Amino acid sequence: RITGAALSKLTQKRAYQALREQKTQSLLRHAKTTSNINLAIEGAKASFGTKTNEQALWKLLRHRDIDRSMRYFLWMAMHDAYRIGGKWLHFDPQYHERAYCTHCNNSLESMDHILMRCSSPGQKEIWGLTRKLLELRDIPWHQPEMSNILACAAPVFKSQSGHRESRKERFFQIIVSSSVQTIWNAQCERVIQCDNAPFSTEEIINKWKKKINRRLELDCLMTGDHFRKKALSKDLVLKTWAGSILNEHQLPQDWTEADGVLVGIG
Repeated sequence: RITGAALSKLTQKRAYQALREQKTQSLLRHAKTTSNINLAIEGAKASFGTKTNEQALWKLLRHRDIDRSMRYFLWMAMHDAYRIGGKWLHFDPQYHERAYCTHCNNSLESMDHILMRCSSPGQKEIWGLTRKLLELRDIPWHQPEMSNILACAAPVFKSQSGHRESRKERFFQIIVSSSVQTIWNAQCERVIQCDNAPFSTEEIINKWKKKINRRLELDCLMTGDHFRKKALSKDLVLKTWAGSILNEHQLPQDWTEADGVLVGIG
């Protein structure tokens, strides 16, 4: 389908207006991106006590421990590129209802609302499970906000002796990014495929458990020699997930090749 104005009917005035609008939107996007980058930098400082910068942040958002779909989500969120909330008010009136959350007294939708505030079953349950799982690894809990979600690829945890705890940092990246993805995907599925009918609490929990356990399974598979340079070391996987595995004390010391290994929460 071809969209846009027919060249034969395009006047100089209309062309100028279109260019001005395009430039304005570009400037607004740039301003929002800058605002979100600053928000993420503040989130990293508040949650992890670290100073980062824009260049380092963009590099971290492409980290291999953040799966590809989450990298895309963070990139889109950082650029405020998702069509949600007030963006629908710029379309024809029949689309305006999409700007509001029907589960929260028609509050204006936003990424912040979707991930942290919506009363529909989803975010509250998932963040509760996330907190419990992080606490199993003695990882400090901070109430989810857009600032620390945008900074979820940049955790810094140190031992009492001051050494970086890279395995805990990796665990945090995986669990928090997986939780964000589960909330976002559930919201998209609910709105697009389910006519905005809410999921049950049990359905939401099962979606989260499936997501986390799939990532655990992938980590174990990636220790295979056939992945060569892309393979993960067994030591990395074992130390990343240590303390979070169901009935871990009953498993062999190296459980990466064992059947039925699951996360022990939820």
